[in-house]
Amino acid sequence: MPNRKKTGANSKTGLKMLMNIALVMFVIFCAVSIVTTQNAVVEKKKELAQLEEEVEVLSAQNEELAELIASDDIGKYMEKLAIESAGYAYPDEKRYYDTSRK
Repeated sequence: MPNRKKTGANSKTGLKMLMNIALVMFVIFCAVSIVTTQNAVVEKKKELAQLEEEVEVLSAQNEELAELIASDDIGKYMEKLAIESAGYAYPDEKRYYDTSRK
């Protein structure tokens, strides 16, 4: 009968050891999960700030185009497109470009 007591005591200590290992693994998993979630939140906040900046720029462009359309001055709109998109200039106009940044 003494053998049964030892095996019962060993199984209880083995079970406790297994539970302690499982608890430690769970705590490590939770810590890693929290850190990765915080990193994802920081990245998403950066993306949100960038998108908000883009929205501001596009809103300003949209307002400018809406003003051009509302004024019914198609010549001014075409002139703006020619200067910005095609790079046209007036004959007496001089343009200087900074090529040191490339």
